[in-house]
Amino acid sequence: MKFEVVTPIDGFEREKEFELSKLDDFFFMIKGVETGETIRLMSFGALKSLEFELPEDFIAKLEIENISDISIFYIFVLQAQTSDSSMNIFAPLIMNNKSMKMGQIHLDLHELGLDSLNDILPKF
Repeated sequence: MKFEVVTPIDGFEREKEFELSKLDDFFFMIKGVETGETIRLMSFGALKSLEFELPEDFIAKLEIENISDISIFYIFVLQAQTSDSSMNIFAPLIMNNKSMKMGQIHLDLHELGLDSLNDILPKF
């Protein structure tokens, strides 16, 4: 599926379209139509411990009418050494599967009511 970028993706500000590919149940990849650059993604379903609201201007840009029309992904950086891999949970990509528009949103730790990242980690 091809998505039009309506709010820029960090590091890929010039890319206007991305093609989404599913790798497995949790991992996806997007590839820039113009540049061919790829970004690995993890689906929101793999980590549901974070709740946030989308700003009205973001909803308008993506033409979101219903929450069931969107998919949420976290950018996942896979390194050769697995322990060096990382995921950016505070700048997810939102894709509207109905309008085929996408964008990145930046979340604020304090606006989410969190004092630190430890607040979203499971307790053992």
